[in-house]
Amino acid sequence: MKPLPAALAALSLALAVPAGAKTPAASELPALFAALEKAGAVVEGAASPGRILYVFFDANCWYCHLTWKALQPYEKAGLQVRWVPVAYQKDSSTGRAAAIMQAKDRAAALRENETRYRAQSYDGGIAPARASKAFLAQLDANFELMDRFGLSGTPGLAWKDASGRVQTLLGMPALSRLPAITGLPEQKISDPELAEFR
Repeated sequence: MKPLPAALAALSLALAVPAGAKTPAASELPALFAALEKAGAVVEGAASPGRILYVFFDANCWYCHLTWKALQPYEKAGLQVRWVPVAYQKDSSTGRAAAIMQAKDRAAALRENETRYRAQSYDGGIAPARASKAFLAQLDANFELMDRFGLSGTPGLAWKDASGRVQTLLGMPALSRLPAITGLPEQKISDPELAEFR
């Protein structure tokens, strides 16, 4: 797997970490999760899931791409993932998020973005679209919500565990953590790009 170039990593970090970002108190998490449940998202996976996983993602994000790949077997096994877009990594991030979220079939548009992902340049695979003013406001609201969760970048994961407690995780999860995150048995993942996350 290619490492994120230092300049892009620094840019991503500088743009992704809002001033004063802090981890929310446990008492704040239920209200934040309720707000997250109302956010516009790409819904993938099971129609009647045992667990729903939310992922803040940037359409150009390499680690979001890897997270998408790692979660595909879990979606087939009964997980529902709701992909909540933000845009900060590149100028094209907004247009790619718009192309996905303004598509008639959001899940198909996300799949196009990920299956055509260009690792050499860290670019999503879907052509950027013009973002409406309403969608730009939605992106801003999503980014603010990600910040309020204390998630300083993408991918940012949020879910309710078996006890109903809100959990969060920043970054591509280790594959060994996916059963606990998804509430499902371990799924076979043989993609060589994910080998280092075992």
